Parts: sequence; C-alpha cells; structure tokens
Amino acid sequence: MKFSFFDRPKPRTFNYRPVYYDPVKEEAEERRKSLEYGKNGDHSERMRAAIRKRWKTEQKNTDKNNQVIRVFIYMIFSAFAIYLIFFTDFVNRLVSLFLR
Repeated sequence: MKFSFFDRPKPRTFNYRPVYYDPVKEEAEERRKSLEYGKNGDHSERMRAAIRKRWKTEQKNTDKNNQVIRVFIYMIFSAFAIYLIFFTDFVNRLVSLFLR
C-alpha cells in the first residue's frame, strides 16, 4: 500500500437519484391503461379497471367523511371541557378532593 501526504485519493461519489411521485401523471397513466383495455375489448380487464376506479373514489369519500366526523367529535369534547372548567364548580371540587 502506498502512503502519500500530498496526493490524496478522491472520495467516492454517491450517485443517488430521488424518485418523485407525481399523482397527476399516475392518474393519466391509469386512464390511458383503462382506455387501452377498452380498445382491446377484454371485458374482464375493463371491469377490473372500473372497480379499481370506483374503490379509489369511495375510499376518498370515506376518508373525508371520517375526518369531518372526527373534527366534530373533537369540537364537542373541547366545548364540554370548556364548559366544565369555566362555568361549573368541577375544578374546585376535583382539587379539593386531591388535597384532602
């Protein structure tokens, strides 16, 4: 092995290419594939594409509905907590219970 103080070897480079996800491009490719299935006349592939598309839209709707319900429940819980803290004697009773 050769040792040298003035001629240092160059460090190895790291060749990393990030992979980007483009939802618009992905959707366009799915539409193109579904149109190709329609041209070929393969009924089972067209049905699969239609079911896949329907499930995707139903999943988005379900997720959005669950999010709305969750926010509504959080709002009710926080309103109830604010009511207990500011308009009732609950906090004073709770503190006196622990201080006994």
